[in-house]
Amino acid sequence: MSTLDNPNDIIDPQQVSPWPTASRHGLLAGLVLIVVGLVIHMAGLVDYTGQSSGSNWLSNFATWGVMIAAIVMSVRQHRDQDLGGYITFGRSFYTGFIASLMIAIVSAIWGYIFFSFVEPGLIDTMMEMSREQLIEQQGMSESDADKAMGMMGWMMNPAMLSLFGAIGALIAGIVFSLIIGAIMKREA
Repeated sequence: MSTLDNPNDIIDPQQVSPWPTASRHGLLAGLVLIVVGLVIHMAGLVDYTGQSSGSNWLSNFATWGVMIAAIVMSVRQHRDQDLGGYITFGRSFYTGFIASLMIAIVSAIWGYIFFSFVEPGLIDTMMEMSREQLIEQQGMSESDADKAMGMMGWMMNPAMLSLFGAIGALIAGIVFSLIIGAIMKREA
């Protein structure tokens, strides 16, 4: 007899942690995102300089799709297998948040490795393209563009780019978790 057949057998959520399920899905999604990112990078389908932001939509949709799938799968598994078919909005959001946190951590580690070892010259290319944009498109003088790049330089290193990427992934994950939590909640 399943828990859904007998309401007296409802599992107490305080007895079941969402961490194992959510972290497993988040870590797996982080690894999938690394593979997808490498494939998109090697195929030349992403423009890191921002010159052709239209080509970056493929990368964004792939990233968001994997994140949403990981959050949905972790909430669904936690609800249906760990909690006997019921989950509150708060618990659903918390489960999605854990999965998003794991994705952000894996993304930060991978971002640092990518910018430090896989494509170490990419940051210099991005800086030079930004400088050229300031001069050509915004009409700045070369000295003003150099000053602007100097102010921006503190954040153009592997650690900071990885940190900003992780924060962006976590914010997107929070938004997705709020939406998915509202949709997937099922009160006892």
